[in-house]
Amino acid sequence: MADASRVGLALACNCAQILYPDGLSATSVTGRQVVLRRGWLLPSDLFAAQNIRNNIDFVTVTMAPRKMPEWAEPLGRPWRVQQKVEPTVGVVVADGTVEIVFSGRSTPAGVVAVWLDDMPHGGSPSAAYAVTAQDTPATVAAALAAALTDGVASGATVRVPGRVLNGHAGGYGQSVRVTRRQAQLYRVSIWTADATARETLASVLDTALAEQSWISTLDGREAQLRFQSVEDVDTMQNEALYRRDYFYELVFDTLQVQWASEMLCGIGNLSGDDGAAMSFGELAPGGTNQTVTAALDAMQAVAAAQAAASAYPGLGVDQFGTVVAAA
Repeated sequence: MADASRVGLALACNCAQILYPDGLSATSVTGRQVVLRRGWLLPSDLFAAQNIRNNIDFVTVTMAPRKMPEWAEPLGRPWRVQQKVEPTVGVVVADGTVEIVFSGRSTPAGVVAVWLDDMPHGGSPSAAYAVTAQDTPATVAAALAAALTDGVASGATVRVPGRVLNGHAGGYGQSVRVTRRQAQLYRVSIWTADATARETLASVLDTALAEQSWISTLDGREAQLRFQSVEDVDTMQNEALYRRDYFYELVFDTLQVQWASEMLCGIGNLSGDDGAAMSFGELAPGGTNQTVTAALDAMQAVAAAQAAASAYPGLGVDQFGTVVAAA
């Protein structure tokens, strides 16, 4: 989820991509070493051996205290599906048995449900299992069989003697809703001991950011970028320190996020004109079923894998907020 701090970090990473289009291990577009940070200068930036007075320039991104216009979130704060994770596990149903199959070399992911399919009036017992990266078809089959009365697992196949078994596999979906929409002012400051270098660095950053109306945030969404003003801060000239501040308004959303598995089976009741009721579908797995306690962990693992595909590949941040090459 994006907050004001992480949006500022996204802006710092965006500036890093502008100044180091070939990565932080390559030369910057200005030919000088540039350090980018979410936060202010550190004492070591001024007084250590590797500092601003040894031809090293700094770009910092900080929040600026200024009242910003209010933005209304979507009416009713509706939920929307943002992304889906397709299952890499499947089932083969044949002769009343269910075989668990994994697809290729992909990391196992998904939820498998099985149920008795020979109940005339619904209410069929069912079992479900959230597949993890450590599972095999045989372990999934064994877990499902253990959750069914008289269930038997033979390798990757699940069966209930004398009964007809059915099954289905599904993936996960991420639902989000906007709980707040806000604008925040950020200050992008250029620090250098060379006034000429300040002009060069400012020209590169200003031109590139002027072309962008949106920047990617670290949660996979986007924030609207609006230029506000620019000013030189030359009160430190007597210390041979030159600074220029660019102010940008960023409009972004605060989100509520929920992961859930796809619907695999369900139960319901029908009422006729004469008032007679008829049930259909399958009973939900019991509270001790593995899916109830472990599905959330499995979904969070999938979510973490999805988040690893960052909008700023190759970039990370250290404990001081400095943008560094990702390990």
